[in-house]
Amino acid sequence: QNTGRLTAEMFEAVFARAPLGPNGYVWPGTAAAQDASEQDLIDGWNEARAFLEKRNGKPYDEVFLMGFSSGAYFASSLAMRGRLDVDGYAVFAGGQPMGARSTPIERFSPVFVGVCADDETTAAHSRAFAGSLASAGIPRAMIERRVGHGLDHVHFTSALAYLRNKNKARLAAR
Repeated sequence: QNTGRLTAEMFEAVFARAPLGPNGYVWPGTAAAQDASEQDLIDGWNEARAFLEKRNGKPYDEVFLMGFSSGAYFASSLAMRGRLDVDGYAVFAGGQPMGARSTPIERFSPVFVGVCADDETTAAHSRAFAGSLASAGIPRAMIERRVGHGLDHVHFTSALAYLRNKNKARLAAR
């Protein structure tokens, strides 16, 4: 895990790295690969979070899981299955459309989808993922930008604003 800290914004990020496989660092791309490595990845993220919260002397106010490119496909699967206890998800330049689940998810977290419209490989996948979210009734926002395969600053800041607003509304409704 790599960490970055932007203290002026009171924002801290943990940048997860895909597992090292025979072809390099690659996110699980099949159901079998995901089943084999998902819990280890989640445990590693939780360990990093616990370490940082201990170092900071307090728990985080908000936790968002974000994925870019192949990480977006992995994060989208986690979001659609309600796999993590996080305040929201954001996916950029990717996303895996999924059908309805046979068992209901207990906690839907809002999802931001950043569509890189000039990326012929991922744009249709991102749009289809947003459609899957809509079909499942998961709160979502989608913004398309005329950018290629990259993490656009407007996508990122829009995702953070959307997810923070959704989290504030959720907390106010308690």
